[in-house]
Amino acid sequence: ASKASPAEVEAIIRAVWPDELEEHALEIAWRESKYVATAKNNCCYGVFQVYWSVHRSWLDDLGITSAEQLFDPTLNARAALRLYERAGGWGPWGG
Repeated sequence: ASKASPAEVEAIIRAVWPDELEEHALEIAWRESKYVATAKNNCCYGVFQVYWSVHRSWLDDLGITSAEQLFDPTLNARAALRLYERAGGWGPWGG
């Protein structure tokens, strides 16, 4: 499990997301997990609370083959960006 601090998680999000999207991505990550890389509820994992069972079919394209990998904040941020792109916006997080 990741021991990334909230400051490290913020830096990772800023590095992964395009500049024009990063501020909103940071707001969503804070709302979803308070930047806790190992956040989990009954369905969703990591900083952006990615819904593993719904998205696992395409996450392997990113090398993510287990839900636990979503606790890696870099992988989670990449998965969230791909989810944003696939969805055509912020819809998966309620807009």
